[in-house]
Amino acid sequence: MQLSRCSARHNVASRPACSSTWAPGVKPCPFRPLPIVYHQHCTSGPVPVQPIALHRQYAQSSAGQQRCSRQRVQAAPLEVLADLKALPNWDVMCAAGVAAFAYIWVKVFDGLASRGVLSQKLSRKLVHITSGPLFLLTWPLFSDLPTARYIAAFIPSLNLFRLLAVGSGAVPDPGLVKSVSRSGDSHELLKGPLYYCLVLIGATLAYWRNNPAGLVAVSMMCGGDGLADIIGRKFGKAKLPWNTNKSWAGSGAMFLAGMIFAAGFIWVFSSLGYLHHFQLHAVLPYLAAVCGACTFVESLPVNTWFDDNLSVPLVAVVASMIVLPMAATAVSGLQQPSVLQMFHMG
Repeated sequence: MQLSRCSARHNVASRPACSSTWAPGVKPCPFRPLPIVYHQHCTSGPVPVQPIALHRQYAQSSAGQQRCSRQRVQAAPLEVLADLKALPNWDVMCAAGVAAFAYIWVKVFDGLASRGVLSQKLSRKLVHITSGPLFLLTWPLFSDLPTARYIAAFIPSLNLFRLLAVGSGAVPDPGLVKSVSRSGDSHELLKGPLYYCLVLIGATLAYWRNNPAGLVAVSMMCGGDGLADIIGRKFGKAKLPWNTNKSWAGSGAMFLAGMIFAAGFIWVFSSLGYLHHFQLHAVLPYLAAVCGACTFVESLPVNTWFDDNLSVPLVAVVASMIVLPMAATAVSGLQQPSVLQMFHMG
């Protein structure tokens, strides 16, 4: 005698008609996949009781109730965020808030430097290390509309326009020149700092939340290259044989920091459902190869004519587009995904 699967398994709201099949006073956890349940309204044959008993046993157990409660708590912020994303002009409001936060964040470090708490050089490096990653962490706040990435890209674009105005001399801003440049020359703003903004804009427009290449590029430029300079200056006594301006300590710090930043971002975005083809456990070996390539390029004596803020992200993007699809193949079973296919994996 054939049995049909109960539609109530997929619709918690329609379950009152089947409430007699569940333990009295126990609500099925909506965040846990339910076992296959057959009941008398869906079949003319006998009712298998084992799946019902298994769910009743799990629901009545303390471990099951604790897990259901924990999953509800974890899902609550995401539900609130989903409601906010449905508001009219949410992306514009979100961009305005993020831009204000970015301005305050830089001013905090400027204040610490002016009070002598941090040196000007360390303050500049900490802004370099933290600004890009914090911007990436705001990406999930934006909606799923096609225009969201363009609105988000407007945030680093504001800083880019400011750097162009001050660096070209059209707008005087001695405070910005002092906090951003190394030599005090306003034209320096048109090099490394400008490239920094261009990378953030490019990562947002080209890769957004659907491709890990942008996350890896920003991670290596900010976390990797930024910490390489700090650690290298402090502990870099042993120099590299092919470049005496670089040290083993600095290169090691770049590899480890870039790897940690990139792995952390991939984990966060995959946990939020954006990179379901790139599971962290499968990505790590391939990600190490990408970070190693970026570290090697940064160690070469080419930064006098090719800025690290361009060379490192460029290598990170190219290497990610070539290597990381192999990790996606291992997870999803796709047959040798091409570069174009990778754009649609998220």
